[in-house]
Amino acid sequence: MTDYSEEQRNELEALESIYPDSFTVLSEKPTTFTITVTSEAGENDETVQTTLKFTYREKYPDETPLYEIVSQENLDDNDVTDIIKLLEQQTSGRLFHSSSSRC
Repeated sequence: MTDYSEEQRNELEALESIYPDSFTVLSEKPTTFTITVTSEAGENDETVQTTLKFTYREKYPDETPLYEIVSQENLDDNDVTDIIKLLEQQTSGRLFHSSSSRC
């Protein structure tokens, strides 16, 4: 039997170590957190930034997380669409990998 709570806690610890300055836990039930991603300065010293919010479903990682862009700077609509598509690809790929590794 899978201990979803333990897996989620372990993943949160890993994310916090990867994103120490941009990772924030919002709640523990359900597990909800944000990660803020900022680009290097580009042309005209302009940066691009987005804050992504994730909520783990009860049986995550066997169920995909909920996610949304909660804030963004200097992104156009096409960029936002591309980010959402990338999140969809990554979460569905992770779900497949998690499920297949438990077979």
